[in-house]
Amino acid sequence: MKHVVLFDIDGTLLSVQKTQHDETRRYVDTMRSVIGKELNVVPSRFAGMVDPQICKILLTEMGVNEDAQRELLPKTLARMGELYHENPMESDVLNDGVEELLGVLFKSGTHVLGVLTGNISAVGEEKLKITGIRPYFTERFYADDYYDRNKLVKDAVQRCVAKYSLPNQRSILIVGDTPLDITAAIAANATPIGVTSGVYSMMQLSRSGAKWVFPDLRPSKELLRALDFTGDG
Repeated sequence: MKHVVLFDIDGTLLSVQKTQHDETRRYVDTMRSVIGKELNVVPSRFAGMVDPQICKILLTEMGVNEDAQRELLPKTLARMGELYHENPMESDVLNDGVEELLGVLFKSGTHVLGVLTGNISAVGEEKLKITGIRPYFTERFYADDYYDRNKLVKDAVQRCVAKYSLPNQRSILIVGDTPLDITAAIAANATPIGVTSGVYSMMQLSRSGAKWVFPDLRPSKELLRALDFTGDG
């Protein structure tokens, strides 16, 4: 049976410490370009949210009413992708163990790897390309049309179950670094795995309902066991 593992990007695959400035810049630059105003953004405030949801919050806080938002949100998200492509992040931002783990799972022949992220596709694809890990991922689920992470995760899980003829949603393993990653996985009846490489602790992720929590993605025996990797191909 195939095992499908879906990874969050920011904080899970990529270091929040190394990308904090980059994440701040993409929201600040986007809002300056679209609205013509400066704002202060603390990326950790939005950990686990999806880009359309975050942009809607920022527009609201900048005084843009609902009617204007309906017109501005598509323009805002499109502009965010353009600006990010023009000013991409640094390449050396992967968390400890990420590339080694992806390599082990990718070569196994038993695991299908994917990303399940709150980033819009233009941003997420750029991150995967810059860090050199895009070839590992067969499935890529982005938040372009979503304002709620639960709906994004539910749709991704359902598509994978159908595509790979899996017995149930629990066969989908979702790896994330925030309580919202965990609760969204649970809401979709998937198996949630937490990693404390973001801004949340082992206790916070455990209390959110993670089945397992690990300090990083180094391919330890315990992590590989949690990911149903036996090593026998």
